[in-house]
Formats: sequence, C-alpha cells, structure tokens
Amino acid sequence: MEAPCTAWTVMLIVVASASISGEFISDQHHQTDGAKVKKLDLWCYKCDTMDDGDRCSNLSSGDESKLVYKCPEHRTICMVKRYSYTTSTENSTSVQRMWSLERNCTHRCEPGCIVIGERTKLYACTACCERSLCNTGRGSATALSLDHLVSVLTVISVLPKCL
Repeated sequence: MEAPCTAWTVMLIVVASASISGEFISDQHHQTDGAKVKKLDLWCYKCDTMDDGDRCSNLSSGDESKLVYKCPEHRTICMVKRYSYTTSTENSTSVQRMWSLERNCTHRCEPGCIVIGERTKLYACTACCERSLCNTGRGSATALSLDHLVSVLTVISVLPKCL
C-alpha cells in the first residue's frame, strides 16, 4: 500500500467516524442570548398502549384529539417509545410484535433502538421530534442521515483503490 493512499484512507475513516458520532466542530453553532430563549408552545400526543389501548398505537382512529397534551416548559421534545420482541428457532425468526408503545413530551430524547437477547430479542426503540404533534410514528429507529451515508460510502469506495 502506498503512503499517500494510506494517509487518505486513515483520514477518510476518521472523518466518517467523527461524522457518524457527531463530533464535528461544525455541529456546534453560536446563538445570541435572545435566540437561546425558546418560546415553548409544544403539543405532543400523550398516551400509553397499556392504558389507552389501540387509540395510542393507531392515531388515525379519530380519537386522537383526546390524546393531545400541552407540554410543560421544561419538556421541549415529543417522543415515541416502542417495546417489541421477536422469537427465533434454528430456521426462522418471527416478525416483530409490539408489546407496548408510549407517546409523550420529554426533556431529553436519544433516538435509536436497543436490542437485547438472542433467541427472544427485545427491542426498545425511540423516535424524537421537536414540532407540535409530530410524535405520530411507531417509534422506529431513525435511519442514517444523508451526510452520514455519504461519509460511509466515500470510505467504502476509496478502500478498494488503496488495497
């Protein structure tokens, strides 16, 4: 492997991993004190399938107005949290079955899924948004953003040329 190619490969891997982990300096932005004061008028759906049943999991049922909730000042994010599971045998894996779904306002939200288990896998997935009544989904994990995808594809496309 040539030295310039090695340097490019290392640089692209570092840039891609920094981009995916959100460590770029450009992710930070400056705001004046006035801009930091956020006028909160956030409304989210607030429900839990354990208490509200299908009305919570299927917002198109017509009863969703009863689930609308004005978020308190300190809760600035709408979220959907879904708990589901699959079971596996030697030859197959079942489709994901939802066990519970929760919609609410929160002050902190980390989107994505945590998967635990082998034969029986438990999924805890969270989706986050910051607009009123945006928490309509089913708590699916967010896909890679376009910037992250471009970074990964760039690294993949350069590596074979350098090997």
